[in-house]
Amino acid sequence: MSKSKAPTTPPAAEIDADADGPQRWTAKRKAALVIDILQGKTTAAEAARQHALTLAEVEQWRDDFITQGTEALRSHPRDLAQQFEAREKTLLAKVGELTLHVDILKKAHRYQGKDLPEGISW
Repeated sequence: MSKSKAPTTPPAAEIDADADGPQRWTAKRKAALVIDILQGKTTAAEAARQHALTLAEVEQWRDDFITQGTEALRSHPRDLAQQFEAREKTLLAKVGELTLHVDILKKAHRYQGKDLPEGISW
């Protein structure tokens, strides 16, 4: 009986093309290449030469990854303004909901002739 070895995944710098042609440079592949560069497994110049990229392109990926993480390496990065606006919309909806609850609380206390809890004014 022979023991079979578990398949190993080659380092990102070695992933170049499949049988059908070159692979697309996804955010995940770019990040793997940048991590290899940051870990000292390869240099930006070697990676650019090996993958037929420009040195400026690889260095830009590295700089983007350092400042913004994988999000910066996506083909269609989520626009920061859109992220901010979506978050703002969610928070404003929550403020509106809580304001409505406070208004109901005030009316209920007024009808019952009770004082409002401390910190809440009419």
